Amino acid sequence: MNLWDTITSASANLWRNKGRTILTILAIFIGAFTISMTLGIKAGVNDYVDKQVKNVGRDDLLMINKAVKEGPSQESDEPQEYTEEQGNAEDSYLLDEKDVTKIANTSGLIDVKPAESFSADYIVGKNNKKYVLAASSTDGIAVDLKTGKQVSQKNGPYEIILAANYTKSLGFKNAKEALGQKVKLAASSQATKTQSEVEATIVGVRNPSIVNNGNSVVSKSLSEKLIAINKTGLPKGMQNQYYSILATVKKPTEKNIIKLKEKLSKQGYVASTFADQVGMIHSTVDAITGVLTLFGAIALLAASFGIINTLYMSVQERTREIGLMKAMGMGKGKVFLTFSIEAILIGFWGSALGVTVAMGTAKVLNKVATDSFLQGLDGFNLLQFNFSSIGMIMIIIMLIAFLAGTFPANRAARLDPIDALRYE
Repeated sequence: MNLWDTITSASANLWRNKGRTILTILAIFIGAFTISMTLGIKAGVNDYVDKQVKNVGRDDLLMINKAVKEGPSQESDEPQEYTEEQGNAEDSYLLDEKDVTKIANTSGLIDVKPAESFSADYIVGKNNKKYVLAASSTDGIAVDLKTGKQVSQKNGPYEIILAANYTKSLGFKNAKEALGQKVKLAASSQATKTQSEVEATIVGVRNPSIVNNGNSVVSKSLSEKLIAINKTGLPKGMQNQYYSILATVKKPTEKNIIKLKEKLSKQGYVASTFADQVGMIHSTVDAITGVLTLFGAIALLAASFGIINTLYMSVQERTREIGLMKAMGMGKGKVFLTFSIEAILIGFWGSALGVTVAMGTAKVLNKVATDSFLQGLDGFNLLQFNFSSIGMIMIIIMLIAFLAGTFPANRAARLDPIDALRYE
């Protein structure tokens, strides 16, 4: 009796009691389906995040903030005594030109500059309607474009990339029509409240994204102009204060970046890359999917007891048959193998069914998600599967089924043929 004959025989024996076998397979199916869906969501979300990081195109950019010392203990309800070292609470976060110089003198860093932000009041387009504008500078980060090009990072014309939802609001039929058109941005002085308008050219329209919160982005020259308007009339002491400083790593290897972070930490700063900031999303997704995977694992554990029960009952029902096979010369190993293959087949059919249904469900859910709550997030498939993950799920489940089947398989292999033939 060769291996193929053993597999064929095990498959036939498995379906002697169809009801019991189907129920056991369904128990495996629940665990396989749960784990497949969970890993599919994890792969889909993480893939989209990775694409966004890749689109950024800057793995050498460090965002540096001041390391804030912990304040007085809040364990007591009593008021805390003020000390001169504490100063203004907001000042503890602010950086100035001294910090810029100090960081610029750190070996391994180039192009050190303040990460200044601006506040725009509104934007006016083709239809002359004013809309509140959320925008920022790109700081050299590339954004995912629907159409057009990236804004200039050099001193030159004022340029803007619009967020996708602004095109129709500003009077343009679509993103392509908006390219090359002029818009006006208004900004006000923080000191005098005097408002000024600046004309800019639309050079692109971006896709919704987690980069820059999906806001519109402006060129370096336009950003500097809007910042200058915001600072008009402010005392010099207030003009040169920043929340962050940007620096480019000269040799952006992982080892160098870690060393620079440690070096800056000793100087009283906290440095992070864009990938570090986005990595928090990875951690959150991994934590949530980890919990859901645990539920799937519990379902598989329960199903493994079903496999043990199914095969124990099968051994009991086929005791005389096992005795006859052993009396005719079948060894313990062959008997053990026969029942082990039955267990593996239960795992195979349960996992195959679970993975197949999960993939079918994923297609439906991806379409629903794209047409509803993920609308506009191009390239975001909520659930993704690949052959390696599917194969791994099936192999692990079949291994669990095999381990569960070893108990009844071992019992069958150890049956005495004479006692088995006498069994009623």
